[in-house]
Amino acid sequence: MRISSVFALGFMPAGIWAQDIFEPADFNITQALLKNGVDVSGIPELTGLSERSLSSGCSIACTSLKVIFGDAKVESQDETAYDDVINYFWSTQQREPKPYCIFKPEKSIDVSTLVLLSRLTQCPFAVRSGGHAAFAGASSADGGITVTFEKMKQIKLSGDKKIVSIEPGNLWYDIYTTLAADDLAVVGGRVSGIGIGGLTTGGGISFFTNEYGWACDNVASFEVVTASGIIVNASPTSYPDLYWALRGGGNNFGIVTNFNLNTFAHGPQMFGGQRRFFNTSFPAAIDAFVNLGVNAAQDPKAAQFLAITMGASTGTTVAIAELEYADPVLDAPVFEEYRNIPAFSDTTKLDTLAYFTQQLNNSNPNGYRETFWTASSKLDSQMVQFVFDVSFEEFSKILDVQGIIPANTLQIISVPTLEQMQKNGGNVLGLKPGDGPVFLINISMRWDKTADDARVLKASANVVQRMLDEAKRRNMVNDFLYMNYASQFQDVIGSYGESTQRLKEFAKKYDPTEVFQKLQPGYFKLDGAPVQSWPQ
Repeated sequence: MRISSVFALGFMPAGIWAQDIFEPADFNITQALLKNGVDVSGIPELTGLSERSLSSGCSIACTSLKVIFGDAKVESQDETAYDDVINYFWSTQQREPKPYCIFKPEKSIDVSTLVLLSRLTQCPFAVRSGGHAAFAGASSADGGITVTFEKMKQIKLSGDKKIVSIEPGNLWYDIYTTLAADDLAVVGGRVSGIGIGGLTTGGGISFFTNEYGWACDNVASFEVVTASGIIVNASPTSYPDLYWALRGGGNNFGIVTNFNLNTFAHGPQMFGGQRRFFNTSFPAAIDAFVNLGVNAAQDPKAAQFLAITMGASTGTTVAIAELEYADPVLDAPVFEEYRNIPAFSDTTKLDTLAYFTQQLNNSNPNGYRETFWTASSKLDSQMVQFVFDVSFEEFSKILDVQGIIPANTLQIISVPTLEQMQKNGGNVLGLKPGDGPVFLINISMRWDKTADDARVLKASANVVQRMLDEAKRRNMVNDFLYMNYASQFQDVIGSYGESTQRLKEFAKKYDPTEVFQKLQPGYFKLDGAPVQSWPQ
C-alpha cells in the first residue's frame, strides 16, 4: 500500500492558534490516518489492534510502516543498513539503544503518518537530525522506532534569496557550502558535522551571534508535524505560540520538517582559527576573553570561545582561543589583545565559513564515549579564573582513564547577543539584556571504556557544582542551562524561568495526550532532567 492522497488536513487557518483547543477530545487516529491515505482496515496487523497486547505494538508499527512505505524506508535489526544508521551516531552511548526498526521518511506527510502510527500502536519513537548528542536515548529509541532524516536533505532558496528552506537531514557543512554559491550564509552551527534540527530547536550559538543572535532567533518559520499529525507553518503571525516554543523548547512540541531561515550576505572568506597558550599566558588570555565579551558591542562581527584542556600523559595545561571575524580581515583591532599574548601555536587565517566548521569538527571525532555538562553565572575575571582552577583540579583526578581528553569550553553570551534574542517576540530561553554578559561553560569529556563512566561523570558534575556554589557565594547566580551543552542529569526546561510554565501550557494545547512527552521520551522534557539523580 502506498500513500495515495494529498494530506487532506493540510495547513489549518492561521487563526486557530488563538483558540484554546487544537486537538479535540474526540480526536480519531484512524480517521487522521485515512486523510493521510492510510486505511487501517487494509493492514491486517492493525486490524483489531485494541485487542492485542501493547508489548507487540512496535512489531505492529514497524510491520505497518513497511507495508505503507516499502522496505527501502524501513530498516529492521537484521539488515546491514540498520547497522549503518546506528554506527552513524556521534557518541558510543547513542549507539547503545537498539530500536525495533528505523524509519527513513521522505516527506512531511511520512512523518505525520509515523506520529499517528505511534499513537495507534503506543510504540515510542525518537527523531535524529545529526545525531550529535552525548547520552543514550537522546535521539534513538531503544525497542521503538528511530526516525532518521537522511532522505530529507533539500535546501531551497526563496525567489528573493532572503529565506532558505532547509530539511532536517542537513548538516551545517551542507548548508554553508550550498549557500556559499550565492554569497549567502545563515546563523547556524560552528561544527560541520552537526545537524540543523537539535542545534536550532535547542538555541544555536553561531560565529555570527553578536550580530544576529542565536540560530533560533533567525528562523522565519517552521514547518512542523504536530501530535495530531496536522502539518502547520509556525511563524510570528501563524501559530505564534508554537513558533515561540520551538525556539529553544527542543523536541517537546512537534517534529520540524522544514526550517525556514533568514539569510544574510556573506562573502567567500572570513577570518578564523586558533591561538594556543601555555599556563604562563593564562592570566592574559582570561583578561582578553572577558574584555572581548564585555565590549562586544564595539565590534559585533567578532566571535570567540576559550577552551581549556589537560594532557593525559603529561598533565600539561593548555588554553585555546577560537577566534572568528565575519569579514576577511586578518588583523581586526578587536583581537589586538589576543594577538599580544605569547602563543605556542597560531592557525588563524582567511578561509571559508565551511572550512572553519570542518576544523572544529576534526576535534569532535565519532565513536567515543562522551559527556557534556553546562552551567552559567555572571561574568568577571575572577569567576573565569575560578573555573580554570577547579576544572584542572577535577581533570587531574581522571587522567588515568583510558583515552581521556578532558575539556571545558568557556563562552560569553554578550549583551548584543541578548538584545538580538528579543526580536520576533523573543525566544524561550529566559535571558534578557540586563542579565548580561553571561558566562557559559561547556564541559566535554571523551574516553574509551564504559567501566570509567562513573568517574568521568562525577568529575564533570564536580566542576559544575563547584562553579554554582561559587556563583552563589559571590552573588553571581544565573540559572540558565543551554540545552545543547547539558547532561542527562540537568533540568534544562526548568532553568528557563518564567518561560517554563508557558511552555507547559502550550504543550497542553498542541499535545494534550503528551505524545512528545511519553511516546517520544528522549532528550530534555518539560518535567525535569532525563536522569533525576546526579552522579555519586
